[in-house]
Amino acid sequence: MAKKIVTLFVNDTSLRLMVTDGKQIKEWAELPLEPGLVENAVVVKEAEFVARIKQLFEVQKITTRKVAVAISGFRCLTRPITLPQLPKEMLNEAVEREAERALPVPLGQLYLSWQTIPAPAEKTRVFLVAIPREIADALCKGLHKAGLSINLMNLKPLLLARIVTEATAIIVDVQTTEFDIVIMAKGVPQPVRTILFPGEAVSWQDKTAMINNELDRTITFYNSGNPENPLDATIPVFVSGEPTDEIELCQALSDEVGHPVLPLSSPLDWPEGFVPSRYMVNIGLALQQLSSRKKAGASAVSLNILPVPYQPKPISLTNILVPSAAAVVAVLLTLLVMLTQSASADITIIRSRLNITDQLLQQKLSQRQELAGKIAGLEKKISQAEVSRISFSAATDSLNQQKNRIILAIEVAIESLTSNITLNSIKYTDSILSINGRASDGKVAISYFRRGESVDFTLIGNFEKQGGVSHTGVVVNSLPDSITLTGVSATNERLTINGQSPNEGEILSYTRNLEASGQFSQITISRLTAIKDGEMEFSLVLNIKQVLNKAE
Repeated sequence: MAKKIVTLFVNDTSLRLMVTDGKQIKEWAELPLEPGLVENAVVVKEAEFVARIKQLFEVQKITTRKVAVAISGFRCLTRPITLPQLPKEMLNEAVEREAERALPVPLGQLYLSWQTIPAPAEKTRVFLVAIPREIADALCKGLHKAGLSINLMNLKPLLLARIVTEATAIIVDVQTTEFDIVIMAKGVPQPVRTILFPGEAVSWQDKTAMINNELDRTITFYNSGNPENPLDATIPVFVSGEPTDEIELCQALSDEVGHPVLPLSSPLDWPEGFVPSRYMVNIGLALQQLSSRKKAGASAVSLNILPVPYQPKPISLTNILVPSAAAVVAVLLTLLVMLTQSASADITIIRSRLNITDQLLQQKLSQRQELAGKIAGLEKKISQAEVSRISFSAATDSLNQQKNRIILAIEVAIESLTSNITLNSIKYTDSILSINGRASDGKVAISYFRRGESVDFTLIGNFEKQGGVSHTGVVVNSLPDSITLTGVSATNERLTINGQSPNEGEILSYTRNLEASGQFSQITISRLTAIKDGEMEFSLVLNIKQVLNKAE
């Protein structure tokens, strides 16, 4: 006996109804929907939607209330995922964990459906479908209020893939407001894309250009992700949907993508006047119903994505058996009364034992909580001791480093001595090594200071001699903190100073200090060069003021 199937495809612009008897299409009808009644696959105006459903079934005089429903793939997600080989009882949890990781939408906003597909050895492959709850909830509630019972739901792109007989193919379906692109490789439809047209005013030429562009991008994306199995030019493109000139669309796509483009043909028989390309989604639903869980076409995916809360409740075996078992229950009740009286005494004894056991258990739990508190306190003390140990270790390391620096500085200070220098004292305070001593002249003292630059200490010195400050001492004592001397050379008549300054103003200030000392008859800036970050290199020539002895 042939199986009568009622299928319904719901999109933003229309309802498409088709009835089949076995593999023969018997009835079909399309009812346009007003704009705003269904938006982006979500039923917005429920009352009007329910009225249109009832109108469609009444006009077609369809009394069957069990329907298979197809929805757009817009905002729905599909993923083939690979997992380690797992026991069946662990697979559902593993799929949910992987879905939570892989999908860009929180699982709380989605309904998940999945099935296993062929996989390599030691692996498990699962095809996952996720649909937004707001889409499924609004549609299912509306259909139920219209008096329909849904026994199957699926996505339009996956239903189209079931019709194709090739294991590897490209499918393009064009509707009024959207189009789908599906690449099916070895029976697995992925990627699956549903793309909206910009608006109703878009011309057919603009739509064709947009389809060509997105199809080329999808093929390029697939080939880049599968370099070992790219789509060669022999892979066909199958076209279905609402184009006014299907042959024109096939030719336009073939010219652009370089693949053979063919209309998607129906495996069902149809009467005169029926346009298969407009009802391919309904045909896919009918094929899935006819094949049940068996494979139809080349697609490895055969999913019913109807959310569990809306699936028909299975007939309870208990409800079937209750009427016939009533007599048996009446007989058993007498036996139960007798058994109850006998068991009552046993229950009293067991309850007494249970109370004792419960008291012992409470004592053990109390002891356990007390031990847990002590352990937590000890762990806290251990943590504090560890922090103290780390701080003490850091302080010890710092002191050792400081000790080593002091020893190194003193060694450098002593090893840098020459016969022309005598040290009176060495004192270390607040990271400053103070050296008091006597040198034969300023040049010797500066040379000694330069030898001390190999350590991380600032050597501070004052130059003094009997009878007043030497010329070299004036040069050093007049030096601002911001200027660094890189060289001092002297003759009987002049001193030449080389150094670095942060700016020109500091150099001028330094020259004024030297001039104010009264030791020099002329001060000349012989070189002034800008270097990085505004700093200056300079050279000063200081003519020493000669003291003339007057004859008495």
